[in-house]
Amino acid sequence: MTVLLTSFLYCLLAAVVVVLPAEAYLVGVALAWDVAPVWLALSGAAGQVAGKMLFYLVGRGVLDVARVRRRGAAGGRWATRMTAVEAWCRAHAWGPSAVTAVSAFAGVPPYAVVSVLAGTVGMRWWLFAVISLAGRFLRFWLLVLAPELLPGELAGR
Repeated sequence: MTVLLTSFLYCLLAAVVVVLPAEAYLVGVALAWDVAPVWLALSGAAGQVAGKMLFYLVGRGVLDVARVRRRGAAGGRWATRMTAVEAWCRAHAWGPSAVTAVSAFAGVPPYAVVSVLAGTVGMRWWLFAVISLAGRFLRFWLLVLAPELLPGELAGR
């Protein structure tokens, strides 16, 4: 139980401090501890979604984080692309859900940016949370199953 709580907290922190790799941590836990992959993936996904809800709230304007907004206002290729994605999401009712699902699972476009975008375009918070949890769970579950697929010598067993 302590391993799952620690994984939740680490992934929550990794969601906010984007330079901390949740994926590497979860693979390390999967290799070092005898914990069911499904529960490890679920605790990591729940932590990530809890952390990304802060980004969502920034997009909704509930939290006013000036630094995040200034960084989001920067130019460049990603800013141009995300402006196009935002326009597409506003034009299609299911657009924010589709973009969130792809980003939560694949990480492209960046999940942190999509979390702000989901709030900006008015996606319902519970829908954002459910879709994000499903996408992150699938991503992390496949990731923590990977060591089981390796031969024992390569996985450190």
